[in-house]
Amino acid sequence: MKDRNKGRGGPKPLPGNESASDKETLKIAAEELALKRQQVEINLLVEDFKARWQELINLQNENNRWTSLYVTALLLVIGWVINNNWQHDGGFADLYARSNNSYLILTIAVVNALYAFSMAYKGYQIQQIALYQHEVLGRRIRDFATEFDRWERYRRMNFVTWHGQDPIRLAYFVLVKSLPLIVSYTIILMYWSYQWTTQALLYHWKSSRNWFSIGAFFLVNCALVFSLRTLKLGKLWIDVLDHQSSDQK
Repeated sequence: MKDRNKGRGGPKPLPGNESASDKETLKIAAEELALKRQQVEINLLVEDFKARWQELINLQNENNRWTSLYVTALLLVIGWVINNNWQHDGGFADLYARSNNSYLILTIAVVNALYAFSMAYKGYQIQQIALYQHEVLGRRIRDFATEFDRWERYRRMNFVTWHGQDPIRLAYFVLVKSLPLIVSYTIILMYWSYQWTTQALLYHWKSSRNWFSIGAFFLVNCALVFSLRTLKLGKLWIDVLDHQSSDQK
């Protein structure tokens, strides 16, 4: 019986002697497996892209919300200053002469500087996310879909026309984003104009108000420098797009 079973089973085919149909089946299976892996990779990249996009939108919405709150608070402070001067029938010199008022107004300059820091940092985060989307995720996805994520290239090739900047966006940045710094510099310069000499004569270098104004001025300058440095990301975009164009060639 054992000999008969062995005869029925027949000799096994040697490796490399498979029929053409078996080779074709293995080839199709390998291609299907590669296609499935490719689909999984694309799905992961797209999901990461969507997650970063949602994060970017959240940061932009937060920026807009804080800008609205800041403008509202600024109008309230201006109203308080005008009302305070009207009640005491004095000018800015009297406003800064009162110790509590001078510290309060200089604190507003400090808060403005911190707000400018915050807005510049959020803008920096937004640019980082956009660069990651375009340079890392977008490049991988464009290996499968060449026309994916062309917005940044289109916008920068058609609207960035002045030293690596979009003039309209730059004007918005200067007019809106610089408002806290302008207010801070105005407050500090007015204090120096009305009270610096008086405090220096009374307390010499020990004047806490004068030192506080110097600290506020230093903080505002740091906020200005940081805000200007974030503009350099625009030039980084140019390098990224130029490198991408050279790769395509």
